[in-house]
Amino acid sequence: MTENNANQLEELVKQLKQLHISEFDHGVLSNLPKLISGLESCKNIISDNTTTIDEKGKAWSQVAETVELLANAAKNEYPRDPLGASGAFELIVAFMNLNVNNHPDVDYQCLRALANFCITHDVNRQKFIDIGGVDVALNCLKQIKDLKTIRASSATLLNAGLNYDNVNVEIVKKDGLNILAGILDPEYVLKKYDDEAARTCVYFATRVILNLIGTAEGKKEIGKAKVITSLVQLLKYSSREDAVDDDVDILENVVEILETIALESDDVQQILVRDELFTYLLDFLEFSKPPLNCEQRIIKSYGSCKAAVLKVIVSTAMSDNNMEPLFGDDVILHRFLLWLNSGPERDDLQMCSALSLGNLARSDTHCTKLVHQFKIGEPLANVLKTSDNIKVQHAIISVLKNISLPVENKAIIGSLGIIGLSAPLLEKDTVQPVQSGVIGILKHLSSQISNSMKIIVGEDPANTEIPTPLSRLLSLIKRTDEISVRSEGTRVLVNLVKNLWSELPDKESGGISIKTLRQKLNKLEVVEPLVVMVVESKYPILQNEGIIALTLLVMDDTAKTGESNITLEFLTSEKEKTIVVVEEPSNEDSTADASSSSAPPPPQSSSPPQILFLLNAIIDIILNEKNNYPDEIRSNACMFLEKSSKAASGHQKQYLRQKVPPLIDPLITNTEQKPLDERLESDIKKVLRSLD
Repeated sequence: MTENNANQLEELVKQLKQLHISEFDHGVLSNLPKLISGLESCKNIISDNTTTIDEKGKAWSQVAETVELLANAAKNEYPRDPLGASGAFELIVAFMNLNVNNHPDVDYQCLRALANFCITHDVNRQKFIDIGGVDVALNCLKQIKDLKTIRASSATLLNAGLNYDNVNVEIVKKDGLNILAGILDPEYVLKKYDDEAARTCVYFATRVILNLIGTAEGKKEIGKAKVITSLVQLLKYSSREDAVDDDVDILENVVEILETIALESDDVQQILVRDELFTYLLDFLEFSKPPLNCEQRIIKSYGSCKAAVLKVIVSTAMSDNNMEPLFGDDVILHRFLLWLNSGPERDDLQMCSALSLGNLARSDTHCTKLVHQFKIGEPLANVLKTSDNIKVQHAIISVLKNISLPVENKAIIGSLGIIGLSAPLLEKDTVQPVQSGVIGILKHLSSQISNSMKIIVGEDPANTEIPTPLSRLLSLIKRTDEISVRSEGTRVLVNLVKNLWSELPDKESGGISIKTLRQKLNKLEVVEPLVVMVVESKYPILQNEGIIALTLLVMDDTAKTGESNITLEFLTSEKEKTIVVVEEPSNEDSTADASSSSAPPPPQSSSPPQILFLLNAIIDIILNEKNNYPDEIRSNACMFLEKSSKAASGHQKQYLRQKVPPLIDPLITNTEQKPLDERLESDIKKVLRSLD
């Protein structure tokens, strides 16, 4: 650049700076060719080894001032098209690559220009990639020179990648996650400067990472990067006791990143445990507080952050690869147990503990240790007694469902009053997962006689004012529209029947004879759902369970004492058996004594009556025309008919004689066309003989 050219560029820049704001953009664009020409001359001087240090220094000064003009002009939208097409992009990147002698103001103004060129301008964003803009911005970040440069670099990557994933993918490919980790780590920026500018730098960097994890490439690579450690350390620093409001802005971003990646990435979940970062998450949830005298917005934000970190903790405990390390860490395990006892005022800790323990209790070994060694049943029961938070109740029910499964635990869990404490939650129709969890507990515990008794007659049989768990369950089965709830609830009934009919009738449990308990089961309200399961279920295994239970009920001694055999009535009625589903008021909706004559009658359901044909369903299973049923289930259906025939008399016996043989006899007579399994053939013959 000649001295004349230098003077011309200097004078032009000076004139443009003096323009009124309304004329500035037009003035820059009108003189854009001269500005670009001047920058080209500056580039030549800087690249020329024969020019003096003073000449180079003056050229660098001209570059900084000229690029500053371009950056300011690009603040507005309409100059960005001509600026991007003028060659300025390429020159700016070239200057940054030439700036090896550390002219920080040049880097800063160049980055400002790149950032502003890319605002809502996809053409310029793509050019930013093509000319190596990502490289120069990341290189400035990597060097961590000064706050101005860090802030401008982060802003450039943020603007360029906002809603434009081509840039974000390029950042990931260029190891941007690990480079950004150096900015996030409090040791490198926040603790060194500890001012508003430093917080702005880190805030921008976290926003860039949020853009990066919006891409598949970013989510994949973040599990391999050291950025997870930096994020957790930043979480700890931004929630320290002397944090300020601006720290919370960073905290929000950090938590959003962790929640996004940890809930989806098993790699990230493993890093949190393997690299001993998990405890920091627990500390944040338990101890962190909003800054003193902060705005209500900050307090609300803190609550949201804690809720998100709670999800991360629970999700991390869900990882199969983390189950053993976390369960084997006595410090963490005892901390979860202490949280259970933290009281309703810290229901977040109770919920987090229960959900996490439920995730760790996914093996019989862990479940048994939790109950026998760590005595988890008592605090779980206590929370059910004291908490009215439905989310906490759901969490407690979830872990109870898991630990109730091992045989070694059933008696202990049942002895703690869990059946009675959990049964009222069957009435929470707005929270179907809670109902399903309680049904799961009852199903697991019902295989033990003393637990079966508590389900049938309640924890305190003498107290008839409290609805029994069985009555609550039957009411739910009748009123629910959820097929899974109805099916699983009916499976509890199956378990109760199978369990009680495996014992001698004169045996006692809790002072009540097995015969008395059987009589409470062989009732219309119990038989109905079993029949429904056999007739309506799409799953042969559920139909089979219903058939087994009905077989036991049809053989019950009550048929010999002059009482009606309800199962036979369903099987042999000459009329369509119509069941009207009835709603029963819950305790929450009515304080009236259910036994009182003044209590209003239960309202009828608006759903249409169910017309059930049990015999047709049983015959269909035996015939198996669609090949849906294995021979074992067909044999069980035959046994049900055989036992029903033996229990029947009078018109019921005659009904079965008329209906059954014509339908199943061809299976025996046409064995050449369709061979039968030897056992199944024998079972069919038993049915026919029983009807002779």
